[in-house]
Amino acid sequence: MSDYQQPGYGYGPQQPYGGGPGWQSGPPPNGYGYPSAPAYGTDPGYGTQPPPPSTSAAMWAHLGALLTVTAGSMMCCGLGAFAGWIAPMSVRGGERNKHDRYVRHHATEALNFGITQALVAALGTLLYFGTMLVYGLAANEAQRASAGLAIPMLTVIAMMGVYGITGVVCAIIGTVKATRGEWWTYPRLIAWPMVKAA
Repeated sequence: MSDYQQPGYGYGPQQPYGGGPGWQSGPPPNGYGYPSAPAYGTDPGYGTQPPPPSTSAAMWAHLGALLTVTAGSMMCCGLGAFAGWIAPMSVRGGERNKHDRYVRHHATEALNFGITQALVAALGTLLYFGTMLVYGLAANEAQRASAGLAIPMLTVIAMMGVYGITGVVCAIIGTVKATRGEWWTYPRLIAWPMVKAA
């Protein structure tokens, strides 16, 4: 038999499993011989980390507003544009989401989007019918018989259409961002910050 023996093998004194510098004797911390893993968010090497965001509720806040404004407007003669704030408000006011900053942020953004869409839809309706009324009162018989009224009416419709498409694109972006766990804010023109997240 050779006189050479590797440390830790053979007849010499054995170290306990996992021995070495820094090993503490005594019973294992968790009964299995391994130190316990720190709880989520309390790792001393990385500081306190927030829990993963609730992406499902945040996504439904944006998606609810988007579906109400688009599908509701198509099915109910444009009335969906006035009700886009209902779904985000119900997500924001839900008991489970009252203390979740991530969900409240996205629900508040979607709520501001829905309120803004309702206000712009009301403004567009007033402009549309106001243009008809003013043109009808101010125009003479020849102007009324011509297609002159179509120009201001089509201008109002085009402005509202461009604004509506921009809002739909922003709502889709908000839905995707909320699903990915990212913080996102609508442009001020699309969602006036009337309601605060706090």
